[in-house]
Amino acid sequence: MRLIQLAILLLTITLLPACKSAQVYSDHDPSAKFDSYSNFMVLEHMRSIPIKEDTKLWLHSAIKEQMQNRGYSESKSPDLLVKIMIKSKTKETTSLQRNDKFYWGSTYYPYGWGLNTGVDRVEYNTHTEGTIIIDVIDREKKELIWQASASGAAKNDKKLTEEAVKKLIEKIFVTYPLAPKQ
Repeated sequence: MRLIQLAILLLTITLLPACKSAQVYSDHDPSAKFDSYSNFMVLEHMRSIPIKEDTKLWLHSAIKEQMQNRGYSESKSPDLLVKIMIKSKTKETTSLQRNDKFYWGSTYYPYGWGLNTGVDRVEYNTHTEGTIIIDVIDREKKELIWQASASGAAKNDKKLTEEAVKKLIEKIFVTYPLAPKQ
């Protein structure tokens, strides 16, 4: 019975991080006419943490695909500038593992049931969590018209793949005010 409980606990602990996904936040200028723009250009990363060249290509490709799905074309003299920034933050977590077990007899309760409520172990963990920020700027007016960020997008123990980057960018662009063209 105890082995089954332990197996269920380990399975739950293993699957919980997989359920957590990036949290997306966005905001846009309500006066901007997103359908009046026709082209865009993706800028290089600015004031960002260094990332691998592959990841940079995946990000640019996924953003280009999302912008083109919305009817924009890529151009050297664009209406819209798309800026990507990636920031990281080190987070610390503390976990206590308690020993709350009933037992029969001890030094404190020699003739009956007792309860041990001591803390067995304290664990301190640190991990780096990434946030991706995408800004869409009206080039002519030099104004930000849409911004979205996904926090918890990348963690130091998680390998990024092209598919994961593509899904993340799709999730971010769901909040873009102009829907994809069919």
